Amino acid sequence: MHIVIVGGGQVGAALARALAADNEVFVIDHDPAVADVFASLDVEFIPGSGTSADVLARAGIKNAAFLVACTGLDEVNIVACAIANKIGSPETICLVSRADFLGASPEAGLEQFGINRVLWPEAQLAADIEQVVTAPGAIDAEVFAGGVVRLLEYRLEADSALVAAPVRSLHLPRGSLIVAVKRSGKLFVPRGTTQLAAGDKIIIMGTPEAMREVAALVRPGETGERQKVTIIGGGDVGLEVAERLEKVASVEVRIIERDAARGAKLAARLSRTLVLNGDGTDLELLESEDVGRSDVLVCVIDNDERNLLASLLGRQLGVPKIVTRVSRPGNLRLFERVGIDVALSARGAAVASILHRISGGTSSLVAVLEHGEARVLELTVSPNFVARDLKAIGTPEDVIVAAILRGDLAIVPRGDDRIGPGDRILVFSTGAASERVQAYFSGTGG
Repeated sequence: MHIVIVGGGQVGAALARALAADNEVFVIDHDPAVADVFASLDVEFIPGSGTSADVLARAGIKNAAFLVACTGLDEVNIVACAIANKIGSPETICLVSRADFLGASPEAGLEQFGINRVLWPEAQLAADIEQVVTAPGAIDAEVFAGGVVRLLEYRLEADSALVAAPVRSLHLPRGSLIVAVKRSGKLFVPRGTTQLAAGDKIIIMGTPEAMREVAALVRPGETGERQKVTIIGGGDVGLEVAERLEKVASVEVRIIERDAARGAKLAARLSRTLVLNGDGTDLELLESEDVGRSDVLVCVIDNDERNLLASLLGRQLGVPKIVTRVSRPGNLRLFERVGIDVALSARGAAVASILHRISGGTSSLVAVLEHGEARVLELTVSPNFVARDLKAIGTPEDVIVAAILRGDLAIVPRGDDRIGPGDRILVFSTGAASERVQAYFSGTGG
């Protein structure tokens, strides 16, 4: 497949590394020095601007199946997609950093430029943070299919009721399912005989009603009746998170922003959020504002080093749950190793979404978990699939059907639930197994 990437930064480099082996990849960047990043990859680097018709022609845009515009400048990305659309007919994917470029729906606002898909990674990051903050005790949270299916991730303590017996004997609420366990750095789909242990991370999916019971079972002391949330960093992500949390009656929000002019804008925009002017990495300020009594600390400064410092200070002050933005995906595991509860990368999620768009067939990628190690896919079972009970299907290893979606109804299946042609299903899989999911449910199922 012929793919053109405009922008050789972190997103462009990650895409090129993932796509180079099986595709014909061209990377365009105005900075010739960026070529060194791609020297070891089987890609062709073209110095120049992605807004130049001549440069796009040199990259073979007429033959391209996809153009991904991922420079740091929204205007360049938009124009590159527009010109590519006029020269050839690639599917265009455009990254933006501001809400200004989005219409009522992401695609609608830039439809006139011939852009097929618009991604605003920071908005998705804010949505992910909101889900985690509003799920007491959880270290990750997602919502699917309009809210009829939820996902929660927990780290098990030694006294947890879930470490007492094999998975098949746990008697979880009906409508919930443990879809994955991460132990000693390895992620796997558990079997009935799997015995959970203290320190395990577990991922559970189910209906909202069942997941409320699960939360009470896993973390019985954390009801989440009222939460104090402190946000450090009042940039685009911090503002978006605050606006989302203001809509949650049980959450009390405050933002610490060191730029006074930006703080004034935040105060004018937000109605229920206390805006404080100061440096979120200043220990004296954090102590004077009693940040240690926050239930959640959200660090979303656009700088990994300062975010890490603010997070560690919050941990030292006793904040029980810390959510941190990571700009460089390579730092995700480092942040977790030093004790950060939830480390999230907007760019990493964007890369996974783009890769799935290019190579994922007709399935939709609805969530990326554990830094790309796991995925949740939504797909429609092929008309060629032979209907049968779930227990008779025998899905690929490290793949589990988490929900069957029929209209507004979500069924968290058991062995005797039946899957047939035309069913919409949510499938959890490890990253390595996700490529086999689409092929499996598009045929006869083995």
